[in-house]
Amino acid sequence: MPSDPRVRDLVAVFGERASGLLLAAIAIPAIIPVPGVPLGAVFGTVLVIVACRMVTAGEEFSLPEWLAQMRLKPSAVRMLAHQGPGILQKFEGRIKPRAGLLTTGPAKPMLALVMVLMGILIALPIPFGNILPGFAVILMGLGLAARDGLAILSALALAFLATGTSVALGWAAVWGLAHLLAS
Repeated sequence: MPSDPRVRDLVAVFGERASGLLLAAIAIPAIIPVPGVPLGAVFGTVLVIVACRMVTAGEEFSLPEWLAQMRLKPSAVRMLAHQGPGILQKFEGRIKPRAGLLTTGPAKPMLALVMVLMGILIALPIPFGNILPGFAVILMGLGLAARDGLAILSALALAFLATGTSVALGWAAVWGLAHLLAS
């Protein structure tokens, strides 16, 4: 692999686990609150695009060409190589292949639809509204990569909670704005 690989090269290395790992990798920066920088909007949009590709591609995952051609800086590759295994080891004891029915076949496009919804919620300008959907995507991505149906069930429960929380936060914002304008 070259010292400055394209995203396509990493997907080729990870094979069928790539879609789940890519979902998790996209969601990590989306949950980091940075004042004045719309990381949630940017990464949420990318997540929606990648998840839509997963819906239509089924088992044969392919990246959008603009994303596949992106090059990774050598420093990012070094960080992934040095810190990645340690991070994954923390999850190794908890995430393992089980309940495989949720990780393959017709379940994958349905799970990708949930990730589309989570990407939309991440992209919405709701203060701290991207954290729960982001964690749901990370857990879903790791569950897909490890073929862990229990992790996927947990991610679906978290996605349900994230959706309810986002609706409640959105409703509170509209209600508060309406009362502010009425007074």
